[in-house]
Amino acid sequence: MKRFFLVTPFFFSLLILSSCAETSTLEKIGMITTVGYDKGEDEKIDTTTLILETDPQSMDSTNVISSRSLTSKGARIESNLKSPKKLASGQLRVALYGEDLAKDGLINLADTLSRDHSISDLTFLAIVEGSAGDLLKHKYSQFSDAGQYVYKEIEQNIKGEVIPSPTLHETLHDYYSIGVDPLLPLLKLEDDMINITGMAILKGDKMVGRISPSDSFYVKLVSDRFKAGNFEITFKNGEKEALMPSLPASTDIAIALDTIKSKSKIELKDQNSLAFNLNIHINARLQEINRDIDLKNNENLELIEKKLRKKITKEIEDLIAYSQSKSSDVFGFGEEYRTKAIHSNLTDDEWHDMFKDIKVKVNTDFVIIRTGVVE
Repeated sequence: MKRFFLVTPFFFSLLILSSCAETSTLEKIGMITTVGYDKGEDEKIDTTTLILETDPQSMDSTNVISSRSLTSKGARIESNLKSPKKLASGQLRVALYGEDLAKDGLINLADTLSRDHSISDLTFLAIVEGSAGDLLKHKYSQFSDAGQYVYKEIEQNIKGEVIPSPTLHETLHDYYSIGVDPLLPLLKLEDDMINITGMAILKGDKMVGRISPSDSFYVKLVSDRFKAGNFEITFKNGEKEALMPSLPASTDIAIALDTIKSKSKIELKDQNSLAFNLNIHINARLQEINRDIDLKNNENLELIEKKLRKKITKEIEDLIAYSQSKSSDVFGFGEEYRTKAIHSNLTDDEWHDMFKDIKVKVNTDFVIIRTGVVE
């Protein structure tokens, strides 16, 4: 009995303390799923926050809160003043940056996200042509949650190996690693839809240029390995080695490839002259061709391989030249230089200056492993 009276006050105290703890229920928390940042006036940041609506009585699936402050944390405080629920970032999936802000630099905002322990390193980052706020606040006729739409759009293009992955972790890794620059998807509001229009190339944390969706395929081809994916490529019929002698040399021949498997290797050949070799090996299935060409003829297949090899090599050379003109090394040549040039003490600024003078010999090996449907 004496033990009973000793234990009872302990459980009573525990009950009181636990009842004082703050409860985190869906009814009391506003879950932020998407946030957009734009350049405001007087060095302020315009922040647009998309909040998941958990009230079944609500007509909309999300609520939008706009705020303006000097910092993203200040914007959170202001947004909380406008919200009936306490805002929480644990469900943040996408962070968008307006183009004007991205050109000035976005690392402070991205770094702030990484310091919030509740935010996943797998959060997607993207840049919006125009205003991120306008994209999130627009009322779309085909879907009600712009944030979820963007998240799924980016996710499926990553899985389809159309674009490189733009997670918070990967972006900050590329930013802080000497010898490589980040690459982020470009989004645009067009005809009541949100489209991926290409990729933004960054020099450090500043957007300095843009490339097309097809060019992003080549960046991924150089810096990563394909295990699947699909791609359409067009080349000219040609004069000396025409696939279809009956058609003009300028005739375009389009080929769709899938089940692509590739590997690439960057090699520093001469440290003093900044000479590199870029070796790329590609196996792919020819899925479709828009011309009536006999693919059972091995000579035709070999000629197609030769033309694709030449076209891919030229496209990569042009893309490297464009990146050099922007002093943005999205391929990672600088990482190879830094690992081979011992005691170089390379800095980002030094490599950006050096990158525009590198010489790259692109060697492409392309093999068609089987053929599929012919249109």
